[in-house]
Amino acid sequence: MEPIKIRRPNKRCIKDLAELSSATVWGVLSQMGINSTFMRGIVPLKPGAKMVGPAQTLHYVPRREDKIYTPEWFRASPPFRLAEETHLGDVIVVDAGGACGYGGMGDIMITAYAVKKAVGMVFDGAVRDSPYAKSLDMPIFCRGAQPSTTPHIMPAAANVTIQCGGILVVPGDILIGDDDGVVVIPREKAEEVAKRGLEHERIESYSRKLLEAGRPLSEAYPPRKEWLTKPPI
Repeated sequence: MEPIKIRRPNKRCIKDLAELSSATVWGVLSQMGINSTFMRGIVPLKPGAKMVGPAQTLHYVPRREDKIYTPEWFRASPPFRLAEETHLGDVIVVDAGGACGYGGMGDIMITAYAVKKAVGMVFDGAVRDSPYAKSLDMPIFCRGAQPSTTPHIMPAAANVTIQCGGILVVPGDILIGDDDGVVVIPREKAEEVAKRGLEHERIESYSRKLLEAGRPLSEAYPPRKEWLTKPPI
């Protein structure tokens, strides 16, 4: 299957979303009635990671012994094709089925995406060569790291709808990741999430200012939307 060309959001939307935390984005999406957005068990490989960008997806399936996994086949497989489709600012999202019995992607494959200026990778499984991977500017979110390479899965398709961390990901959806984890924003909701999220961050900043000024918690929290037009302090 040939990779689907994804639709990317405008730069302003990505810039606004980059000002938000995954917690704020999850809260906004929940208020919009979209609750299934937080990837369970997917954590940053290195603390301090921050990632925002549209998803380019890879789908892996269980390997069967009668399927020959030759170097020639691998070089023509979806991960290689997707590496050529990766653009500045993309997030590579891999449905590896949560496989942690081996390191499903190592330093060479990860570097192939990093040099194309992908802003992050989300791998539903374990990665290997983590000391090197941690040195890259590209944040990586996964289920952990381990050294072994014996494959139990094989790549099947690029830029198709997948699951990652138990959550639906459509090519072109926006992913935001930080130390709290990874949240998926439906592409068509991204601008609304950015607008609501910035408003939420603004009124929460007033809550902190009130507390720092010695006001009681009951006066400072929860934040109130009217503070957008009538700042309390």
